[in-house]
Amino acid sequence: MPDRAIPWRARLAAAVIASSPDWGASAASKAIGAAARARLPRRLSQAVVSAYVRYFDVDLQDVDEDSLGAGYPSFDAFFTRRLREGARPVADEAAVAAPSDGLLRSIDRIERGTTIAAKGHAYTIGELLADDAEAERFVGGDATTIYLHPRDYHRVHCPCDAVARRVTTVPGRLLPVTDAAMAREPMLFARNERLIHHLETPHGAMAVVMVAAFGVGHMSCAYREVLVHPRQIQRVLCEPGIPLKMGDELGVFHLGSTVVLLTQRGLRPVVPELPIAVRMGQALFEGSAAT
Repeated sequence: MPDRAIPWRARLAAAVIASSPDWGASAASKAIGAAARARLPRRLSQAVVSAYVRYFDVDLQDVDEDSLGAGYPSFDAFFTRRLREGARPVADEAAVAAPSDGLLRSIDRIERGTTIAAKGHAYTIGELLADDAEAERFVGGDATTIYLHPRDYHRVHCPCDAVARRVTTVPGRLLPVTDAAMAREPMLFARNERLIHHLETPHGAMAVVMVAAFGVGHMSCAYREVLVHPRQIQRVLCEPGIPLKMGDELGVFHLGSTVVLLTQRGLRPVVPELPIAVRMGQALFEGSAAT
């Protein structure tokens, strides 16, 4: 989006947050996360959730009716809500399915030493993974970027049958992931805090990168305990590897942001056009295993 098309209020907000010290944005995000996790009286919780649903036009048709009827003990419990059984059927015929709901903004070919530059962001895969050697595995493959809107379902799932080999937490800033913020900081995805799932699959290596944003209280891993808001890079090995089925949960955003799926060569996108709204489990790629 051209800078002039971005509302001035959004540009001002992005500038203020970007200009603040790291500790300021981090402290504000942690405070927002703590407030979201605070237990609320049932009537207050219902009022907060109702206002949020109206403001962001949240579709509640796929939410578990019992949970919705009983109410949520905190805003975070609503934001990280599970869906009813069968709400996200997985495309078994696909090689790779969407790991999350959201707006699929781009699918970019990964070339050695080049910068991924699409929809306002620019970074190398080595910078995104905080590991240049690991990035080499994905040369010739694709980087798929999915932006999660506040109205979306915020759990992230396994894109195909896989074995989890490692989880990496990368410290960073907590800048907003908006058009205004990306116009101001093109390397935003490689600057913000990340939680990275390293997977071995029948289609080669994959990495599911969860990118935090301003207001994200934290990100959690579903199959392995990891440090929240690390001060330095943490690489947690899964020994033995943890087997996962397509659609199994990988992690949760406790407020916010973006998923980048990295795949090796040998896969072909099946989405008709970009950008396009996708749902977790929807077919993204077809093709044979990488060689």
